[in-house]
Amino acid sequence: MAGKPFFIFVLGPPASGKGTLCKRLAEDHNLYHLSAGDYLRYLINGPLADQADIVDAVRSGGTRGLVRGDVIVSLLVGKIKEEMGKGKSAFLLDGFPRNLEQDKAFRESMRYEFNIDTPDLTISISCPKEVARAWYLGRKRGDDNEDLFNKRYSDYQDRDMQVVELYRKSLIEVKANGSLGLDQSYLEMVETLSREPAWMNLTSKNMSKGTP
Repeated sequence: MAGKPFFIFVLGPPASGKGTLCKRLAEDHNLYHLSAGDYLRYLINGPLADQADIVDAVRSGGTRGLVRGDVIVSLLVGKIKEEMGKGKSAFLLDGFPRNLEQDKAFRESMRYEFNIDTPDLTISISCPKEVARAWYLGRKRGDDNEDLFNKRYSDYQDRDMQVVELYRKSLIEVKANGSLGLDQSYLEMVETLSREPAWMNLTSKNMSKGTP
């Protein structure tokens, strides 16, 4: 198993470009991209399909807060340890934590499993509601519709923003909007990260090893 892991929380409203930005950052800098929502959906359609309580909770709202923090954290930490066993050491946690309970449960687990108190970095992606709505409806995924978008955006404002505020002092803020586009947002994110000692230390290690 790799040594002590490096964690980056990536927060932001629905359809703000989190997944796209995380995927590119992971590919360019040898990070493991772990989307909490995607991973939960994979589990309930495969390995955990027979566990009705988890399946029902995820399908009813998933990481937006309807699944207990300790349950989600147990699943995510299991995946992290699995990937560490394959040599991975730096993780982008995309769309997690979504509320203070999840944050507390994850930090408690980090202390127990890895002797780490807080994430190494926290990125918050801001996106105007009208831009996020257009991107959300434009991607045409499953049951996506305007009512569901409004609910998810309201959930983010009421619940997720409490996590953003918790990390406000050390927050790395990235703007995503229709005029800049995600390419420009990505360049802004990398430029901002390049001023963070923890990021520079991580990327220099990855360059010297050539693997995550």
